[in-house]
Amino acid sequence: MTGPILRKADRDEVVEMTNLLHLAHAELADRGLNFSGVDQTVATTRRRSFQGSTWVLEQDGQLIGMATLSMPPSSVLRNLSEVANVRRAAWLNQLAVHPDHRGDGHARTLFEKIRDEAIRRRAAFLGIDTARPAEDLVEIYLYWGFAEREVIQWPGKAYDSLVMTLALRPLPAMPAQA
Repeated sequence: MTGPILRKADRDEVVEMTNLLHLAHAELADRGLNFSGVDQTVATTRRRSFQGSTWVLEQDGQLIGMATLSMPPSSVLRNLSEVANVRRAAWLNQLAVHPDHRGDGHARTLFEKIRDEAIRRRAAFLGIDTARPAEDLVEIYLYWGFAEREVIQWPGKAYDSLVMTLALRPLPAMPAQA
């Protein structure tokens, strides 16, 4: 068994990526949270993954994790969230780790890659949104340094979503008043 390899996703593995999302989000569905990743189609995974930049963790020939950076955030999100409309906003999407590989720091590895890429692209902040009732996820994002910003309602979702942000660089100083 070799250690995981972090790399950019390939378009020809979108079926495997979709299956990973379904597995990773099944537990959330069992809790009544209809995350998009629970049952999204291969076409949706392709669109969401390659309109942004997606990285995967591969171990022994299998995908064990993935995450997508969207900059700017999707137009649907920008219609729902004031925060997502801020200039130079970047968004962490489709963060997923296979259930058999949780607890080994893989989610953090993916988050750090997305964060570093957002910094490289000169994003003002990194945003994420998740189901407000998914307290375990909210707790992880708070631990990683995200702060709660607003609540939105995605169409067709059975829960409110909490929008959170992580500052990536200091805001410029205000110009002096004459």
